[in-house]
Amino acid sequence: MKIKRIGTLACFSFCLSSLLSAASMEDLTPVKNPEQLAPGIWKLSIGDVSKELRYTDHAAAPPRMEVLNEKVDTPYPFADNPISFYVSPDKRISVRIPADTDESIYGFGLQLDGIKKSKKVLNLNVDHWGKGNGRTHAPVPFYISSKGYGVFFNTARFLKAYVLCGNRKDSPNLPEPVDRNPVTRTAKRWTALPDSDAVEAHIVGNGLEVMIFSGESLLDIVSRYNLYNGGGAMPPLWGLGFWNRTKASYNESDCDADIKRFEEEGFPLDVLGLEPGWMTMSYPCTFEWQKERFPNPGAFSQKLLDQGIRLNLWVNPYISPEAKLYEPMYPLSGSHTVWLGIVPDYTLPEARRLLAEQHQREHVDIGVSGYKIDEVDGYDQWLWPDHATFPSGTSAEAVRQAYGVLLQNTTYNDLFKKHNTRTYGLIRSSNGGASGYPYVLYSDSYNHEQYITGLSAASLSGILWTPEVRQAANDREWLNRFHVVCFSPLAMLNAWSSGKKPWDYADVTDEVRKTVELRMRLLPYLYTAFSEYNRKGVPPIRAMILEDGYAEKKAVTQKAKLDDVRNPYEMVKTVQKTNQYMFGPSIMVAPFYNQYHSERTVQLPEGDWYDFYTGELVGSNTTITVNAEGMENHLPLFVKDGALIPMLTKPVMNTRDAYGQKLEVRHYGKKDGEFTLYEDDGKTFDYEEGVFRLRQLTMAEGAGNEKIIRDKAPAMFGPVTQWTTMNK
Repeated sequence: MKIKRIGTLACFSFCLSSLLSAASMEDLTPVKNPEQLAPGIWKLSIGDVSKELRYTDHAAAPPRMEVLNEKVDTPYPFADNPISFYVSPDKRISVRIPADTDESIYGFGLQLDGIKKSKKVLNLNVDHWGKGNGRTHAPVPFYISSKGYGVFFNTARFLKAYVLCGNRKDSPNLPEPVDRNPVTRTAKRWTALPDSDAVEAHIVGNGLEVMIFSGESLLDIVSRYNLYNGGGAMPPLWGLGFWNRTKASYNESDCDADIKRFEEEGFPLDVLGLEPGWMTMSYPCTFEWQKERFPNPGAFSQKLLDQGIRLNLWVNPYISPEAKLYEPMYPLSGSHTVWLGIVPDYTLPEARRLLAEQHQREHVDIGVSGYKIDEVDGYDQWLWPDHATFPSGTSAEAVRQAYGVLLQNTTYNDLFKKHNTRTYGLIRSSNGGASGYPYVLYSDSYNHEQYITGLSAASLSGILWTPEVRQAANDREWLNRFHVVCFSPLAMLNAWSSGKKPWDYADVTDEVRKTVELRMRLLPYLYTAFSEYNRKGVPPIRAMILEDGYAEKKAVTQKAKLDDVRNPYEMVKTVQKTNQYMFGPSIMVAPFYNQYHSERTVQLPEGDWYDFYTGELVGSNTTITVNAEGMENHLPLFVKDGALIPMLTKPVMNTRDAYGQKLEVRHYGKKDGEFTLYEDDGKTFDYEEGVFRLRQLTMAEGAGNEKIIRDKAPAMFGPVTQWTTMNK
């Protein structure tokens, strides 16, 4: 998406703490010269930020300065119209970010109701999934603007944002009032939400750090944000295979039977996930094995590893009085309980050490490969109250906001990276600065349209999201859900209650199998996309607004009719469609869903786009209609002109079998194509020391060519044995 610039460059250091005394409830203090940290990145510090929990302090890795310093030094967007702030006597810090009335604002985390947030008031509190008020699993306080900048509020405090709504009386851009009186009504329509010229936000705290990002495109801005937070997550190759989570009541024999059936039905399987029943007690938890269900956990885990299957364990962080960890963790926990379990304060090194040592001894040492960390969101009435206290002195709200990030940090660094082993897992809550953590969000909501929106929303905030499958009302819905989850960061069936299996909807079993097999064939393409996330900050699955040549259509507006009961303020209802997304650099996904279960429209960006399956040209900068019958029940996929798609020549039942597998490279369209295939060992962090391999694949004038441009590791995939031209 192209952006229009505002402002000119200003890059001098500036400390705001000396100006606090000048600020009042009425007077705003402008910030004209913020501190520049890297090309296109600036910082504003209001008050004493050292006393606040900042998300960047708990990122997976330090900023990728070597990459950021190579970026174009784009202008500071607020040189001509400065950001301003004030601090009230009761420690409310307010920030005013200037904006034009025609700006589009996107982001603020995993907002399942849409990615556009203009004229919204958002309470960015970690909570169970929300519906438009800002409260959600991952309320990341980062947004991007269509005018070419991003804003990150680097604080774990509750933050309330007024996005292009609310008008200061001293604003030079106040719109003219409109007379609503029916007798003298003017032609101009009265609105309950007049145009506003700012995004205003506030917290209550000692200090607030605000970071500004500028870039050459919206994708470049998101990339810089991710790179500043350490780069994107790099999962192990096995994490990108297919996952099956078992029923909560399963024992070892049940798991063995499931694995055997997967093989008999010809369905790939890489990860087996155990739900709460593996523990002696859950809600709150002991983290100790239930020996009646799993008599010998070590032998069970090794048996799975021998089959190429990884074991993932469900946990939640609240510790039962029955747990061996309870007594030593008790003084390191907060004043209140969750489900009568203590809440460890993971801002304390000792609390992290105790958890890591127990998990290492009981789980990781016997071969457990990762975790599903549940219930770190929770409704207000489930979690600790805002007035709870924690031994570190960190506020209850900051612990709540950062709890998911803190647990990602502990498990990732102290259990896996410490031992040079990669992990991939699930997390119920995340927040700012988390782009480097190999954890994928999921939700208790189950609206398919919201699940598709989540893939776009996550890409704007440095987080990952899976639209997991659990069950369906019919065959069509079952297939549609599998389509989407197999083209997401984590392909998973999570039938923890229903016990459903991929083959349980017999009429679409073959189509479901083909979808999973296609994901497995695309492993070289997807793994390379994650390497771009890790090394360059480019999200592997991303919103269409980040795609060059995509012209966002206006949200569908439903006309308002004055009604003294149903609509006394003549509010206009808009329906935002976020039902397409990019999968890797070149494939656009347009799923069937809900009422569009077998027919839908697809908006094609500028440039020629081709049908993934046939290579047929479908159009450029236009809207087309596709239907399930015409697509032969395939997921609608469209590929850019000139794209190269490296694939395994045949599907594999397990990612272990992908190593050394021969490759097919498909070339779409008429333009010459190029793709740099990334390879490493798929398991360790040796790539951070430069141990990886790059293979440059090119197609020009109908001839394919492969060239090794970096040879610092053994090949992951086999040779290219097939070049396929797809340009009907």
